[in-house]
This record gives sequence, C-alpha cells and structure tokens, in this order.
Amino acid sequence: MIRFAEEKDAPRISALLRQVLEVHAAIRPDMYRSGTQKYSEKEVVALLKNPDCRIFAETDEADVLRGYCICFAQEVKDDGVIMGRRELYIDDLCVDETARRKGVAKRLFEHVRRYAKEQGFDWITLNVWNGNTGALAFYREMGMTPRRTILERRVD
Repeated sequence: MIRFAEEKDAPRISALLRQVLEVHAAIRPDMYRSGTQKYSEKEVVALLKNPDCRIFAETDEADVLRGYCICFAQEVKDDGVIMGRRELYIDDLCVDETARRKGVAKRLFEHVRRYAKEQGFDWITLNVWNGNTGALAFYREMGMTPRRTILERRVD
C-alpha cells in the first residue's frame, strides 16, 4: 500500500536515509561521510509539515514502511528566457535493502507520476550520481532522460 507518510514513519524513514547515505558514501567517499544521513528524524518530521513537500510511503500488510519517496514542489518562474513550469522534484527515493528487487521503487515512482499529473505538474525531476548504476538504470526504465550534465575536476 502506498500512502502519505505520517509522523509515526519518521524513525523508519530516518533509518532508510542512513542506507541511502552509505550508497552515496561508497560511490563518492570524497564527498560523503559514512555513518551520517541527509535528514535527521526531527528534520523528517519538519518535512512532513512542509506544504511544499510530500513524502510517499509504501508499507507492507503490517504497515511497516518498505520504502519512501520525498518530493518537493518547485515553481520555475517565466523570466523571458526560461519558460515557467511546475516541477515535482524527487529529493530521495529509497527502498529498504530487504525489500529491493520486489517492485517497491517502481510502484512508488508510478504513484509519484500519477500524483504529479493529478496536481498539474509539468515535469518530474531528480538527481542521480553517475556511479549509482542501479539507480541510473532504474530511472531510465521509468522514462527519465538527462536534462543537463554537471562536470567536475579536482584542482591539483
């Protein structure tokens, strides 16, 4: 079942955020500190109260959270050069390690896509690290395509 996350889900979301961080730390140990996480449990609770944020949760039959998707509504103003649009930005999508490869991410993504359409968003956007090959393949399968590429070079 997919539903809006509730305050009672904050500890579980917090635990899954640690799993996500470890994926990023393995890919980019030069940028991410292992043992940390993007949002604390308290910050997750604050996100649940943020009117521009929606957190979707997939739960099992016992209402145990298997995965979540944190989304932010973003308004791009028409400035004469860039056309205005409404975007739903996927800030984080995570499936518990024990529930992966069982369709949870796909169900969450499709739920977010339907929500975005119902709410009148023009685009769904997100960022993926290049080394996260599993996520890149998944999002391509979901129909996502690159909008832009950020290049980097360490100063030596």
